[in-house]
Amino acid sequence: MPVAKGPTFDARSAAIFGGIAVVAALVIGFAAVTLANRSDRLILGDVDFRDLDAQNMADEIAERGPILWPDVASGNRDIWLNHLGDDPGDGWVAFEARVTGSSRDCNVVWSPEDDTFTDPCTDMVYPADGVGLDEIPVYIDGRDLVIDINGVRDPDDFAGFDPDA
Repeated sequence: MPVAKGPTFDARSAAIFGGIAVVAALVIGFAAVTLANRSDRLILGDVDFRDLDAQNMADEIAERGPILWPDVASGNRDIWLNHLGDDPGDGWVAFEARVTGSSRDCNVVWSPEDDTFTDPCTDMVYPADGVGLDEIPVYIDGRDLVIDINGVRDPDDFAGFDPDA
C-alpha cells in the first residue's frame, strides 16, 4: 500500500520565502521613513494648553510673578507664561524657558527686582516679554487663555477676550 507524501520544504523554497520576507521588510521600512519625514513635528496629546481663565491667570501673575511650567513628559520644553499690563485680554507672552540646546540647568530665572529673566549659565538677561527666547503663541478665546505649545493653531480660530463668556 502506497504511503502519501507530506509537503516537502527544500532549500529553494526556503530561499524564495526568505527573499520575499526581506523585500517586504524593506518596503515597510521605506514607507515608515517616508511617512515620518512628511511632518517636521510629531504631536502627541493636546496641541495646546487651555481651560485657563485669563482673568485668574492675570491676577496670579500680578501677585506672584510669571509662571514656569516644567515639561513633565520629556523635560525638553519647559515654558514661562507672563502677563504684561492690566488688561486680561492683552499682553500675554509665553516662551521657552531656556536657549535651544542648553541643559535644563540653564532655565532662565525670574528676577522680580528688575522684571527680567537671567540665564544662570551665561548670565544673559532677557526682558519680561522673553524677547531672545523662542516664543510660543498665546491666544484668548472668551475667558480662556490658550497656549499653542505646538505652534499649529490659527489665530483666526479665537474670538478674543470676552469677560462675560
